[in-house]
Amino acid sequence: MKALVVPGYGTPDSFAIGDLPIPEPGPGQLQVRVAAVSLNPADLLMTAGTVREMVPLDFPFVPGTDVAGTVTRLGPGTQGFEVGEEVFGFGAPPSFAAGVGIPAVTSGALAEYATFQAGPYLAKRPPKLSAVTAAALPSTGMTGLAVLDRGGFQPRETVLVIGAPGGIGSVVVPLLARQCTVIASGTEPDRDYVRGLGAADMIDYRESDLIEEVLRRHPEGVDAVVNLALTGEAVIAATRMLRRGGRLLSTTPGTPTHPAVTTVMGTTDLRPDTMNALAAHVLDGTLPEPATRTYALSDAARAYQDLAQEHTRGKLVVIVDPEAAR
Repeated sequence: MKALVVPGYGTPDSFAIGDLPIPEPGPGQLQVRVAAVSLNPADLLMTAGTVREMVPLDFPFVPGTDVAGTVTRLGPGTQGFEVGEEVFGFGAPPSFAAGVGIPAVTSGALAEYATFQAGPYLAKRPPKLSAVTAAALPSTGMTGLAVLDRGGFQPRETVLVIGAPGGIGSVVVPLLARQCTVIASGTEPDRDYVRGLGAADMIDYRESDLIEEVLRRHPEGVDAVVNLALTGEAVIAATRMLRRGGRLLSTTPGTPTHPAVTTVMGTTDLRPDTMNALAAHVLDGTLPEPATRTYALSDAARAYQDLAQEHTRGKLVVIVDPEAAR
Protein backbone atom coordinates (compact mmCIF):
# COMPACT_ATOMS: atom_id res chain seq x y z
CA MET A 1 0.00 0.00 0.00
CA LYS A 2 1.00 3.66 -0.39
CA ALA A 3 1.75 5.58 2.79
CA LEU A 4 3.49 8.75 3.93
CA VAL A 5 6.73 7.50 5.46
CA VAL A 6 8.88 9.36 7.99
CA PRO A 7 12.40 7.87 7.89
CA GLY A 8 13.63 9.37 11.17
CA TYR A 9 13.34 12.41 13.41
CA GLY A 10 13.43 15.57 11.34
CA THR A 11 11.42 18.09 9.35
CA PRO A 12 8.63 17.41 6.83
CA ASP A 13 10.97 17.84 3.86
CA SER A 14 12.26 14.35 4.72
CA PHE A 15 8.79 12.77 4.51
CA ALA A 16 8.03 10.79 1.35
CA ILE A 17 5.41 8.49 -0.15
CA GLY A 18 6.52 4.86 0.05
CA ASP A 19 5.25 1.30 -0.15
CA LEU A 20 4.51 -0.58 3.08
CA PRO A 21 2.68 -3.83 3.91
CA ILE A 22 -1.02 -3.48 4.68
CA PRO A 23 -1.35 -3.63 8.50
CA GLU A 24 -3.41 -6.46 9.95
CA PRO A 25 -5.82 -5.79 12.83
CA GLY A 26 -4.95 -7.33 16.17
CA PRO A 27 -7.32 -8.27 18.98
CA GLY A 28 -9.93 -5.58 19.54
CA GLN A 29 -8.82 -3.69 16.45
CA LEU A 30 -10.27 -2.95 13.04
CA GLN A 31 -8.66 -2.33 9.69
CA VAL A 32 -9.81 0.77 7.82
CA ARG A 33 -9.57 1.69 4.16
CA VAL A 34 -8.64 5.35 4.65
CA ALA A 35 -10.63 8.05 2.85
CA ALA A 36 -9.28 11.21 4.49
CA VAL A 37 -6.89 12.28 7.27
CA SER A 38 -6.45 15.64 9.00
CA LEU A 39 -3.13 17.01 10.20
CA ASN A 40 -2.27 18.15 13.73
CA PRO A 41 0.61 20.19 15.17
CA ALA A 42 1.25 17.26 17.53
CA ASP A 43 2.27 15.20 14.49
CA LEU A 44 5.11 17.67 13.89
CA LEU A 45 6.19 17.63 17.55
CA MET A 46 6.43 13.84 17.49
CA THR A 47 8.26 13.53 14.16
CA ALA A 48 10.67 16.35 15.01
CA GLY A 49 11.71 14.49 18.16
CA THR A 50 10.61 17.36 20.39
CA VAL A 51 8.67 14.98 22.65
CA ARG A 52 10.71 11.83 22.01
CA GLU A 53 11.23 11.15 25.71
CA MET A 54 7.47 10.99 26.20
CA VAL A 55 6.55 9.62 22.75
CA PRO A 56 9.45 7.61 21.26
CA LEU A 57 8.77 6.58 17.67
CA ASP A 58 9.76 3.47 15.74
CA PHE A 59 10.91 4.12 12.17
CA PRO A 60 9.85 4.00 9.43
CA PHE A 61 6.89 5.83 10.96
CA VAL A 62 3.51 6.63 9.40
CA PRO A 63 2.00 9.83 10.89
CA GLY A 64 -1.66 10.73 11.13
CA THR A 65 -4.14 10.24 13.96
CA ASP A 66 -7.49 11.64 12.73
CA VAL A 67 -9.26 9.53 10.13
CA ALA A 68 -12.41 8.84 8.16
CA GLY A 69 -12.76 5.62 6.21
CA THR A 70 -14.42 2.25 5.72
CA VAL A 71 -14.03 -0.83 7.92
CA THR A 72 -12.43 -3.60 5.86
CA ARG A 73 -11.46 -6.22 8.45
CA LEU A 74 -12.08 -6.97 12.12
CA GLY A 75 -9.48 -8.35 14.48
CA PRO A 76 -10.20 -11.17 16.95
CA GLY A 77 -12.84 -10.22 19.51
CA THR A 78 -13.58 -6.81 17.99
CA GLN A 79 -17.09 -5.65 18.81
CA GLY A 80 -19.28 -2.67 17.98
CA PHE A 81 -18.33 -2.36 14.30
CA GLU A 82 -18.97 -4.30 11.11
CA VAL A 83 -17.10 -4.66 7.83
CA GLY A 84 -18.36 -2.09 5.34
CA GLU A 85 -19.32 0.55 7.92
CA GLU A 86 -18.16 4.14 7.48
CA VAL A 87 -16.27 5.34 10.57
CA PHE A 88 -14.29 8.31 11.82
CA GLY A 89 -12.16 8.93 14.86
CA PHE A 90 -8.75 9.04 16.48
CA GLY A 91 -5.81 6.78 17.09
CA ALA A 92 -2.37 7.51 18.53
CA PRO A 93 1.07 5.92 18.13
CA PRO A 94 1.42 2.99 20.57
CA SER A 95 3.99 4.85 22.71
CA PHE A 96 1.67 7.86 23.06
CA ALA A 97 -1.37 5.75 23.88
CA ALA A 98 0.57 3.79 26.49
CA GLY A 99 2.15 6.91 27.95
CA VAL A 100 -1.15 8.68 28.63
CA GLY A 101 -3.11 5.50 29.30
CA ILE A 102 -5.72 5.64 26.56
CA PRO A 103 -7.16 2.71 24.56
CA ALA A 104 -6.60 4.35 21.18
CA VAL A 105 -3.83 2.98 18.97
CA THR A 106 -3.23 3.29 15.24
CA SER A 107 -0.68 2.00 12.76
CA GLY A 108 -0.67 5.50 11.22
CA ALA A 109 -3.57 7.07 9.36
CA LEU A 110 -1.71 8.61 6.41
CA ALA A 111 -1.82 5.42 4.41
CA GLU A 112 -4.25 3.60 2.17
CA TYR A 113 -5.02 1.24 5.06
CA ALA A 114 -4.61 1.66 8.81
CA THR A 115 -5.59 -0.20 11.96
CA PHE A 116 -7.40 1.38 14.91
CA GLN A 117 -8.51 0.21 18.32
CA ALA A 118 -12.26 -0.21 18.57
CA GLY A 119 -13.82 1.88 21.35
CA PRO A 120 -15.01 5.39 22.21
CA TYR A 121 -12.35 7.07 20.07
CA LEU A 122 -14.07 5.74 16.93
CA ALA A 123 -17.66 6.26 15.81
CA LYS A 124 -19.86 5.45 12.87
CA ARG A 125 -19.95 8.32 10.39
CA PRO A 126 -23.44 9.70 9.69
CA PRO A 127 -24.36 9.54 5.99
CA LYS A 128 -24.72 13.33 5.68
CA LEU A 129 -21.29 14.00 7.20
CA SER A 130 -18.61 13.96 4.50
CA ALA A 131 -15.41 12.01 5.01
CA VAL A 132 -13.33 15.20 4.70
CA THR A 133 -15.35 16.95 7.40
CA ALA A 134 -15.36 13.89 9.65
CA ALA A 135 -11.59 13.49 9.40
CA ALA A 136 -11.15 17.12 10.49
CA LEU A 137 -13.12 16.68 13.72
CA PRO A 138 -11.51 14.16 16.12
CA SER A 139 -8.44 15.69 17.81
CA THR A 140 -9.52 19.31 17.73
CA GLY A 141 -13.10 18.37 18.57
CA MET A 142 -12.12 16.16 21.52
CA THR A 143 -9.99 18.98 22.92
CA GLY A 144 -12.56 21.67 22.19
CA LEU A 145 -15.37 19.83 23.96
CA ALA A 146 -13.04 19.03 26.87
CA VAL A 147 -12.27 22.75 27.24
CA LEU A 148 -16.00 23.50 27.36
CA ASP A 149 -16.58 20.74 29.92
CA ARG A 150 -13.68 21.74 32.17
CA GLY A 151 -14.09 25.51 31.88
CA GLY A 152 -17.25 25.98 33.91
CA PHE A 153 -18.23 28.87 31.62
CA GLN A 154 -21.23 30.93 32.66
CA PRO A 155 -23.59 33.05 30.55
CA ARG A 156 -22.34 36.56 29.78
CA GLU A 157 -18.75 35.85 30.83
CA THR A 158 -15.97 37.43 28.76
CA VAL A 159 -13.48 34.88 27.47
CA LEU A 160 -10.26 35.48 25.55
CA VAL A 161 -9.30 32.68 23.13
CA ILE A 162 -5.60 32.71 22.23
CA GLY A 163 -5.01 30.92 18.92
CA ALA A 164 -8.65 31.23 17.87
CA PRO A 165 -8.09 30.77 14.09
CA GLY A 166 -6.64 27.26 14.49
CA GLY A 167 -8.36 23.90 14.46
CA ILE A 168 -9.30 23.80 18.15
CA GLY A 169 -10.42 27.42 17.97
CA SER A 170 -12.86 26.51 15.19
CA VAL A 171 -14.62 24.32 17.77
CA VAL A 172 -14.16 26.37 20.95
CA VAL A 173 -15.16 29.79 19.63
CA PRO A 174 -18.57 28.86 18.12
CA LEU A 175 -19.60 26.80 21.15
CA LEU A 176 -18.42 29.45 23.64
CA ALA A 177 -20.09 32.24 21.69
CA ARG A 178 -23.51 30.71 22.34
CA GLN A 179 -23.37 31.99 25.92
CA CYS A 180 -20.20 34.08 26.38
CA THR A 181 -18.60 37.16 24.84
CA VAL A 182 -15.56 35.84 23.01
CA ILE A 183 -12.47 37.90 22.26
CA ALA A 184 -10.15 36.23 19.77
CA SER A 185 -6.44 36.76 19.29
CA GLY A 186 -5.23 36.52 15.72
CA THR A 187 -3.88 38.57 12.84
CA GLU A 188 -5.69 41.08 10.67
CA PRO A 189 -6.33 38.56 7.85
CA ASP A 190 -8.07 36.35 10.46
CA ARG A 191 -10.58 39.01 11.49
CA ASP A 192 -13.47 38.01 9.23
CA TYR A 193 -12.81 34.31 9.86
CA VAL A 194 -12.95 34.52 13.68
CA ARG A 195 -15.94 36.85 13.57
CA GLY A 196 -17.61 34.26 11.39
CA LEU A 197 -16.93 31.72 14.11
CA GLY A 198 -18.76 33.95 16.60
CA ALA A 199 -16.06 36.12 18.17
CA ALA A 200 -17.38 39.53 19.23
CA ASP A 201 -13.95 41.15 18.89
CA MET A 202 -10.40 40.35 17.78
CA ILE A 203 -7.01 41.62 18.92
CA ASP A 204 -4.17 41.55 16.41
CA TYR A 205 -1.27 40.26 18.50
CA ARG A 206 1.22 41.36 15.86
CA GLU A 207 0.13 44.98 16.04
CA SER A 208 -0.10 45.36 19.82
CA ASP A 209 0.96 43.65 23.02
CA LEU A 210 -1.86 41.20 23.70
CA ILE A 211 -1.76 41.50 27.49
CA GLU A 212 -1.61 45.29 27.49
CA GLU A 213 -4.38 45.58 24.92
CA VAL A 214 -6.71 43.21 26.78
CA LEU A 215 -6.18 45.12 30.03
CA ARG A 216 -6.71 48.44 28.24
CA ARG A 217 -10.10 47.23 27.02
CA HIS A 218 -10.93 45.29 30.21
CA PRO A 219 -9.09 46.99 33.12
CA GLU A 220 -10.36 44.45 35.66
CA GLY A 221 -9.41 41.53 33.46
CA VAL A 222 -11.45 38.88 31.63
CA ASP A 223 -13.32 36.04 33.29
CA ALA A 224 -11.35 33.31 31.51
CA VAL A 225 -8.58 32.72 29.01
CA VAL A 226 -8.47 29.69 26.71
CA ASN A 227 -4.89 29.19 25.54
CA LEU A 228 -4.49 27.20 22.34
CA ALA A 229 -1.10 28.56 21.27
CA LEU A 230 1.21 29.89 24.00
CA THR A 231 3.81 27.67 25.66
CA GLY A 232 6.13 27.88 28.66
CA GLU A 233 6.33 31.06 30.69
CA ALA A 234 4.13 32.90 28.19
CA VAL A 235 1.21 30.90 29.60
CA ILE A 236 1.96 32.14 33.12
CA ALA A 237 2.25 35.71 31.84
CA ALA A 238 -1.19 35.37 30.27
CA THR A 239 -2.74 34.95 33.74
CA ARG A 240 -2.20 38.70 34.21
CA MET A 241 -5.24 39.21 31.97
CA LEU A 242 -7.54 37.38 34.39
CA ARG A 243 -9.84 39.14 36.79
CA ARG A 244 -9.56 38.13 40.43
CA GLY A 245 -10.75 34.54 40.64
CA GLY A 246 -10.52 34.03 36.87
CA ARG A 247 -9.13 30.89 35.28
CA LEU A 248 -6.95 29.93 32.32
CA LEU A 249 -7.40 26.68 30.42
CA SER A 250 -4.43 25.57 28.31
CA THR A 251 -4.20 22.82 25.71
CA THR A 252 -0.54 23.21 24.71
CA PRO A 253 2.10 20.57 25.58
CA GLY A 254 4.26 21.30 28.59
CA THR A 255 1.93 23.91 30.12
CA PRO A 256 3.58 25.08 33.37
CA THR A 257 1.95 24.54 36.74
CA HIS A 258 0.11 27.56 38.16
CA PRO A 259 -2.85 27.88 40.57
CA ALA A 260 -4.99 29.64 37.94
CA VAL A 261 -4.09 27.28 35.09
CA THR A 262 -5.88 24.05 34.13
CA THR A 263 -4.28 21.83 31.50
CA VAL A 264 -6.79 20.16 29.18
CA MET A 265 -6.10 17.10 27.03
CA GLY A 266 -8.91 15.92 24.80
CA THR A 267 -7.46 12.41 24.65
CA THR A 268 -7.83 11.88 28.39
CA ASP A 269 -10.89 14.08 29.02
CA LEU A 270 -12.98 12.21 26.45
CA ARG A 271 -16.73 11.90 26.90
CA PRO A 272 -18.31 8.61 25.72
CA ASP A 273 -20.42 10.52 23.18
CA THR A 274 -17.75 12.96 21.99
CA MET A 275 -17.55 11.82 18.36
CA ASN A 276 -21.32 11.65 17.96
CA ALA A 277 -21.70 15.07 19.61
CA LEU A 278 -19.18 16.61 17.21
CA ALA A 279 -20.97 15.16 14.20
CA ALA A 280 -24.30 16.46 15.49
CA HIS A 281 -22.87 19.97 16.03
CA VAL A 282 -21.67 20.10 12.42
CA LEU A 283 -24.87 18.70 10.96
CA ASP A 284 -27.09 21.16 12.87
CA GLY A 285 -24.91 24.11 11.86
CA THR A 286 -23.53 24.89 15.32
CA LEU A 287 -19.98 24.19 14.13
CA PRO A 288 -18.73 25.47 10.77
CA GLU A 289 -16.92 23.33 8.23
CA PRO A 290 -13.53 22.66 9.92
CA ALA A 291 -11.58 21.66 6.81
CA THR A 292 -10.11 24.75 5.15
CA ARG A 293 -7.64 23.16 2.71
CA THR A 294 -7.27 19.71 1.13
CA TYR A 295 -4.33 17.83 -0.43
CA ALA A 296 -3.85 14.60 -2.34
CA LEU A 297 -1.90 11.79 -0.67
CA SER A 298 0.97 12.49 -3.08
CA ASP A 299 1.17 16.01 -1.60
CA ALA A 300 0.98 14.93 2.05
CA ALA A 301 4.57 15.97 2.80
CA ARG A 302 3.87 19.42 1.40
CA ALA A 303 0.75 19.61 3.58
CA TYR A 304 2.94 19.08 6.65
CA GLN A 305 5.38 21.70 5.38
CA ASP A 306 2.50 24.16 5.06
CA LEU A 307 1.32 23.31 8.57
CA ALA A 308 4.83 23.90 9.91
CA GLN A 309 5.61 27.08 8.01
CA GLU A 310 2.35 28.93 7.43
CA HIS A 311 -0.22 30.66 9.61
CA THR A 312 -3.11 28.27 8.99
CA ARG A 313 -6.82 28.47 9.76
CA GLY A 314 -9.06 25.53 10.56
CA LYS A 315 -7.83 22.09 9.51
CA LEU A 316 -5.65 20.81 6.68
CA VAL A 317 -6.94 17.49 5.30
CA VAL A 318 -5.24 14.90 3.08
CA ILE A 319 -7.61 13.01 0.79
CA VAL A 320 -6.26 9.47 0.51
CA ASP A 321 -9.13 7.96 -1.50
CA PRO A 322 -10.84 10.59 -3.69
CA GLU A 323 -13.77 8.32 -4.54
CA ALA A 324 -14.55 7.50 -0.90
CA ALA A 325 -14.07 11.12 0.19
CA ARG A 326 -16.79 12.48 -2.09
